[in-house]
Parts: sequence; C-alpha cells; structure tokens
Amino acid sequence: MFGRFVSATLIVLIGFWHYGCASRILGVFPIPSMSHQSVFRGLTLALRERGHELVVVTTDPVNNPNLANYTEIDVNFLYGNFEDVNWIVNREKKVTSSTFESFSEQFHAQCEGILSHPELKKLYAPDSGEKFDLLLVEMFYHPSLYPLATRFQAPIIGVSSMGLNFNVQYAIGNPIMPSHPSNWDPEQKFTGKLTLWQRIKNFAWTWKYLYDYSRTYMPVQRAIASKYFGNDIPDISEIEKNISLVLVNQQAPIAYLRPNVPKMIDFGGFHIAKKMKPMSKDLQKILDDSTQGFIYMSLGSKVKSAMLSDERRAEFIAAFAKLPYTVIWKFEDELLPNQPPNVLIMKWTPQQAILAHPNLKLFIYHGGLQSTEEAVSHGVPVIGLPVFADQDVNTGKMASLGVGIKLEILTVKRDELLEAINTVVSDTSYKKRMMDLRNLIKDKPYDSMENAIWWTEHVIRHKGAPYLQSTTADEPWYQLQDMDIVFILSAGSLVTLSFVLVVFYKLLISSFSASNKLPASKKDKLN
Repeated sequence: MFGRFVSATLIVLIGFWHYGCASRILGVFPIPSMSHQSVFRGLTLALRERGHELVVVTTDPVNNPNLANYTEIDVNFLYGNFEDVNWIVNREKKVTSSTFESFSEQFHAQCEGILSHPELKKLYAPDSGEKFDLLLVEMFYHPSLYPLATRFQAPIIGVSSMGLNFNVQYAIGNPIMPSHPSNWDPEQKFTGKLTLWQRIKNFAWTWKYLYDYSRTYMPVQRAIASKYFGNDIPDISEIEKNISLVLVNQQAPIAYLRPNVPKMIDFGGFHIAKKMKPMSKDLQKILDDSTQGFIYMSLGSKVKSAMLSDERRAEFIAAFAKLPYTVIWKFEDELLPNQPPNVLIMKWTPQQAILAHPNLKLFIYHGGLQSTEEAVSHGVPVIGLPVFADQDVNTGKMASLGVGIKLEILTVKRDELLEAINTVVSDTSYKKRMMDLRNLIKDKPYDSMENAIWWTEHVIRHKGAPYLQSTTADEPWYQLQDMDIVFILSAGSLVTLSFVLVVFYKLLISSFSASNKLPASKKDKLN
C-alpha cells in the first residue's frame, strides 16, 4: 500500500515538474510550400510532444482539433503570391536577378499578410498580455518578422528547410565564399573546378547581391517592421545578427561541407515518415504487379510537369514509351496527350510510400532537398532535372556521389533521357552506392530531432545563447575577407614597385645622358 502511495506521489510530482518546464513557443513560417512546411511541422509537433505549448503561423495547417497545446494561424492565402510563376519558363529566360530581386514584391506582401493577420495582431498587440518564451522563425527573406521576439522579449531561433542564402550567411557572420559549391544563390550554376573568370563573376555577383540586399530590400523590410511594431524597435539587422541559434537542414553526407559559425546546428530528415500511410488499393496493385520494376517521376509541388513545353514534354513521352517498365508520373493536368500505355499519370502521389516500394527502380525528380532526403532514406537512385533555387546544388551533389545523373530540363532529348534511365537502372553500382549513402546518413551519434529539441530547450532555459555569437557577425564586410589588408598590401607593393621602376628609369636616363655628353676622344677610349 505504501509502495503504491509513493508511486502515485512520484507520478504527480513528475507531472508538475514536466508542466513547470513547459514553454510557450511562437512559430512563424512564411514560405508557401509544403516541402518547406513539412520540415517545420516535424519540429513543432515534436516540441508539442515534449510538453511545450505552440502557436504556429503556417500556410499548411495540420487542422487536427485533437492536438492539445497546438494552435495554428492559417495563412494559406500566401500561396496566391506565387500562383502565376512558371518556374521552368523562369529558368529558360535565364533570369539574371537574384531571388530576392525577382520576388521582392511577393516576399514583402507575405510579411504584410502575416503581420496584418487579425489573430497574430491580437497576440502581439502591446496590451495583449501574451507571453512567449521563444520565437521560432523561418530564415529566408522575412526579417521584418523578427521584432515579434522584441515584443515578447524572447530569444529567436531561426530555422531553414534548406541551405542558407547569402544574406543570412552574412548576417550571422558565416564566411562568405562566392565560389563554394554549397552556394545555391548565384545565377551562374558553375560546377567542378572553376576558372579564374568564373570565380571573378561569382565574386562580383555575390558582393553586388549583398549590397543590393542591404540598400534596396532591407529598407522596405524596416518600413514594414516600423509600420506594425512602431519606430522604437531595434534595427532588424541588429536583431538578425543576434539571433541565438540557426537550425539548418543540411546533412553532411549529402551536402557540400563548408565552415560555419557555432550557432549553426545541422539537422535532417524531420519530414521523413516513420510509418507509411497505406496507398489506394488500385495504386498498390499496379505497383505490386510491376514485377519488372517501375519508375517514378515528380517535379515536386512548386514545379509542375504541366509547366513543360509541348516540345519538351514530347521528349519525355517518347523516352518513356520505349521503356519496359511502368512509369508513375505526377502530372497535374487531366490529360496527357499521346500518353503511352505504360505511363500512369496522377495529380497527387503518396511520394514516400511510392519510394518505399521494393519494385521501384528509379526516381526522376527536380532535385528538391526534401525529395533528395526521401530518395536517400529509401535507397532509390535518381535522375535530377533541376529547375531553381538549391536544386542544381542538390542534383550536382547526387551526381558527384555516383547515386544519380544530372540532366538539363530545358534541353534534354529523348535519347539522352533514355540512356540515363537505362544506365542507372542496369548499372547496379548506382543502387549500391545509394544504399551505402543511406547507411551513412543513419550512422550518427545522436538523433537529429532530439538534438534540435535539446538545443531549442537550451536556448529557452538560458534565455538565449550569446556565447555562440561569433565576432565575425560584428565586423564590417571588408574585414570579413581581410579586404582592407589585401588592399593596403597590394597598394603598398604597387607604390614600392612603381618607385623602384621610376628610380631605375631615372638612373638609366641619366646614364644615357652622361654617355652622350662625353667628348669624342673619351668615347673612342671607351669603345
């Protein structure tokens, strides 16, 4: 009897302790893309399981009323900002402007849409009485959202579902390396060993990017922040620079490694399903009956196969028609003209369940990071057809690892595509290397989610993590690359060399002049 009393008392005490350690977290994730949102959702739901209360601003709410301590503010309307964008046409036009220049109006509108949302405005109103222990925010092109942390006097953890872009790298004090293969921002998608001219182009583009971002984009973001939070808030650049921690979706085996400041914590696979939802019976039967194997093609949620031109689509159809395999193609239109009998089109596909099927031979995709993680997780070799953002980097990395082939979506021909498919399917080394890569990803000393949660709670416990702040975040741009030292040494060397050359030239002229002034008799003796 006494033992039961002790056990019950311990359970109650543990419950109170757990409740006392629970924190209130505000999560704001602006990018209208399920591939982004699925990553953030994995983290926020895991934090809820830990007993924390969350209020999440998202374009893709879970909409599960049974989730306690989990409130969602639906900003699905933000999808309208990108409704008319044809990403394949953008690639074809070879848009030379940066991402923030091309879509600055959309990004500004997203910030306005979020900060003007009645439910969120009610939370951050000065007299709301609301308290939060942490702001969890997507780090991309939305710095006007950072004063939410100032309003609640809470630390900030930035989260990125992909590699960080240049403006974030610069803000947190990361080394700026214009020609490093991890960078997905540059307009020029150079791969391999770069020539001097390519490096010069990348260097010029990068520093122009950072200049334009600070001089044209940030002033608008500051105006938006002042509009909703008042003029007495700290400068958003200062808030961004002092963010406590940045969680970045980058796993070493499938990323181009680069030096990072201590406040960057890598993670990966947050969206990978631990248990697959069953497919429809019809699709399950088709895949089960494909005993020779089948191929799956999807260009993701943002890029749609229906965006392909008639000419390019015909190349895919012609190549698929020659295959002895069933092809499952995520195709968003009702009809596919000249559809071969071995091709099944679907507007939506249960991608992870398809990738987990043992009969799958190959995944043809756009190179999105979340799809890349899924392919690796299920050991499926790939053919990459990148379209925008980090997709060139991701597919280039997969090709360099020997687990796939990278093709150009704008110029690929049927014979080239067919050869790539047959190579990856018939050469078992692609599958073997992908299985080895999967094992490598899994072989780590800790679970990525548990590590991210530990760091999140660490920041909450200590009300920030200023000890992780790198002094490089406080240094001006020219000191980050020692440009001032290089300039002084170069200028000094140039001045010294010029002085030596002038002196040498003067001595030479004097020597010739002296020689010409000698009497003829002395000249004869000298001769």
